[in-house]
Amino acid sequence: MDDVGENQITIKDQIKKFALKSLIGYQTVLVYGLGYRLGIFDYLYKKGKKLEEINRISELNFSVDELSKELGLDFRYIDGWLHMGLECGLFEIDQSSKKTFKPVIFVYDILINRDNMFFIGGTLMGFYLSSLIQDIWFNNFKTGKLVNILTMPSEMIQIGQNICTTSGIRTEELFSTKFKDKKRALRQGGSILEVGCGYGYNLAIWAKKYKKAKIIGIDIDPKGLKQAKQMVEENNWNDRIQILEIKINEFANFYKEQFDLIMLNHVLHEINPDEIYRQQVLNDLYGLLKVDGILIVGEHIIPSIYEPKKEFNFFEIWHKWYETPANSVFYNEETFKALINKTLFEKADLIKERGDYFWALKK
Repeated sequence: MDDVGENQITIKDQIKKFALKSLIGYQTVLVYGLGYRLGIFDYLYKKGKKLEEINRISELNFSVDELSKELGLDFRYIDGWLHMGLECGLFEIDQSSKKTFKPVIFVYDILINRDNMFFIGGTLMGFYLSSLIQDIWFNNFKTGKLVNILTMPSEMIQIGQNICTTSGIRTEELFSTKFKDKKRALRQGGSILEVGCGYGYNLAIWAKKYKKAKIIGIDIDPKGLKQAKQMVEENNWNDRIQILEIKINEFANFYKEQFDLIMLNHVLHEINPDEIYRQQVLNDLYGLLKVDGILIVGEHIIPSIYEPKKEFNFFEIWHKWYETPANSVFYNEETFKALINKTLFEKADLIKERGDYFWALKK
């Protein structure tokens, strides 16, 4: 075997990567995905929230008997699931009480508490769900068949939107840092339109941050809108938030007021891929925007498959792979600017800070 340099990858490195790390990672995704679907992580979330209120979150623990009884799950299966969760590093034995377990440090923040800015549970669920449709993908490789994204299982659509919640949080944080004047205007009672609001996850982020802003969310998915409307009801937001089932062009034709901020959060790539159609959508939104307004387009920038790797793009490429059956069409920086140059918008700035970014379009 040839000698290897200090920074050269060895066969031992590759074995460790593919045979050990990938195996543990894959099992972690399976354990998390099952726990999520069975309601275990939601149960721990609610239990944790009660403990947070009295500053005792460190006391969050549970037993196999407890999960079996409270969630109506078979003891034997819970035992096997939990044992794998222990081995994958999700949980550990709680030494403070008998036969109980607790989340490993920071697991509550990143995999249980969906309100935490570091929550990545939605991302893991996306990986989990993609493993469930391998047979569909396998057949589509041979037939080239594409699917309407709205005909996909509602659970997949909902989880997919939940994945984008993390990027929605980052987008709002980046917006409030880079556009402080607009941030102040929204806090004083501006107006926001979210196009493709779906289940309302992203809309809720902005509603909680800008409590005086008037917000309208539009979409064409009745299942998602049902949950979004329920969310508005539960939070008593009816006086300032409307949820409408309507197409973009129809809304643009009847709605006469203009908005301070319009958002397309991971929506553009799912719209009809015809370039003329997308240009018209953007022109419709142009007409709904105030003179000094901003259209935020949150989209993963996908480099060409032939472009040499320059930076970490795993999540961007995974997004493209995940939505391949849905005929989603993404952009890189060059092709996105080419699209905007054919619309009424005068400016398209890429607002970026470390790995977080969005496009800010202006008149």
